[in-house]
Amino acid sequence: MSDWSLRPLLDQAKTAAAGLVGALVDAADPKAPPFLTLRLRLRSDVLVIEVDHELDGLPAPTPAPGERTGVAPSETGGVTTWCELPLPGGLSAGQVQLPRRGDRRTLVDEPVSGEPVGADPEVLERLLSRLSGWSG
Repeated sequence: MSDWSLRPLLDQAKTAAAGLVGALVDAADPKAPPFLTLRLRLRSDVLVIEVDHELDGLPAPTPAPGERTGVAPSETGGVTTWCELPLPGGLSAGQVQLPRRGDRRTLVDEPVSGEPVGADPEVLERLLSRLSGWSG
């Protein structure tokens, strides 16, 4: 949020995200917890907080003043619970300065030949040896 120059929304966004995730965690079976995906995106004049999950039948969260909330089928076959927060100061999504990634080198040097980098057999052997003795 700070990198998006949306610091004024930080507390409200944290509260909304915690509420969405908390409601899903509370409704989930602790013996088979679901996989959740939290996503933030900008659209028009709002910050959209979305949580994708597979818990059916949950009601839409109660919105705080100025927020909109809902539940909709997701494109992946699950459910998306969402909340929209108005952007501060009449900003639109196009006016928000998004961070840019710098050029980063890969951690593994790629060979000049173009052949894929393979795992070192000695490292794999040591790793497998240690894992076979591990009981968790």
